[in-house]
Amino acid sequence: MKSASRFLICLTIFGLTLGFGQTTLKIMSSTIVENPEGTVEQAIADAFMAANPDITIEFIGTPMNDIFKTVTTNAIGGELPDIFTNTPEFAATAEDLGIVADLNEVFDAEFLAGFYPTALEESTVNGKLVVLPWFTVPVGVLYRADWFEEAGLEGPQTWDEFVNAAQTLTQDTDGDGQTDRWGFAMVGSKNGSGFFRFTHLLRSQGAWELYKDADGNWQSDLGSEGMVNALRIYQTLNESGTVPPGVTETSYGEAVSLMASEKTAMMVTGPHTIGAIIAQNPDLAGKIYSVPVPMGTQRSASLGVGGFSIAESSKNKEAAARYLQFLVSTENMLEWNRVTGRMPAQIEAGDQPQISGPIYAGFVEAIGYAKPSPQAPFYTQIQEVMGEAYQAVLVGGVSPEDAAAQAGAQAAEIIKNAE
Repeated sequence: MKSASRFLICLTIFGLTLGFGQTTLKIMSSTIVENPEGTVEQAIADAFMAANPDITIEFIGTPMNDIFKTVTTNAIGGELPDIFTNTPEFAATAEDLGIVADLNEVFDAEFLAGFYPTALEESTVNGKLVVLPWFTVPVGVLYRADWFEEAGLEGPQTWDEFVNAAQTLTQDTDGDGQTDRWGFAMVGSKNGSGFFRFTHLLRSQGAWELYKDADGNWQSDLGSEGMVNALRIYQTLNESGTVPPGVTETSYGEAVSLMASEKTAMMVTGPHTIGAIIAQNPDLAGKIYSVPVPMGTQRSASLGVGGFSIAESSKNKEAAARYLQFLVSTENMLEWNRVTGRMPAQIEAGDQPQISGPIYAGFVEAIGYAKPSPQAPFYTQIQEVMGEAYQAVLVGGVSPEDAAAQAGAQAAEIIKNAE
């Protein structure tokens, strides 16, 4: 009997040594590959693993511009990780694919009540909470407050003021006859980074890329006068020389580097970019302020929810829930904001004093204008059409009117095929 007991003890120790009973959570994250986001996210995961030695976190780093295609490919191949980055823009597609767990069944109501209602609304599809909000990135304009003050300018409130500021601050600072400072770090790439920014210019012109009419039918304003006006603003900014060369190849990372290297004065983006810029150039701390997206016919903003989904196929849902609940604690959200600039999705964290002052003022104001993004399985196709339109105008040879007309026809065809 004693021998049997000793055998069982030895077997248990042997099993623990080999990792029997150990859960490995695979997490596909876009932020883990970013700087400074990755450092903070890894530190949070390390703290979680120290407190939960039965769980190992294994990150699968995937850039944001690639993640939804990668998730879709993995889903088709039956190789989804336990947790993956998700946003409201992809939420409906993920739900349509049947790959996301309903988080209302994973977390209790008291815990979920701690999040901003709008963040939960944007993360819900057909009554299912498919994304747990981690942070928000309400879009606005970052600008060099010191340069604006030197030029006698204030943060732009209208697109006319924006264009004027971009033109004023495009300069030859060393007197060699060559422009070495530009007014605007335009993200003209045809990817999620470019789509996200152009969308807010479009909406400020009273046009929506995709929406439901009063009868519940999908419609698009990509062929409208508002679309023409938005494209014309991009055209003016590019052709007047206020944008650095190679605009159609400028994605988020390149635009951040342009701001960090003090080559550009403005960028349309979210608060997370503050952390990314200062990580590259600490001397810019306190020199970058924010205002909402400039006024066209209306204000435009989105909450910009970022978070994680638990895969329906995951066999580790309980462990996944433990990790996510730890990740979105008030303490971790505030540290995430402090280092990265991304704003909390949780009410208690958002009420703290560190989310104040001129640095975040424009983003805080923008939250009041935020509207939910459309949730349609074909939304990414509409975004691709939009990207083709602004790139056609930026490259030259296609007028805003012709690009808008073509985009409108393509959007109508996509909607028709989806019915």
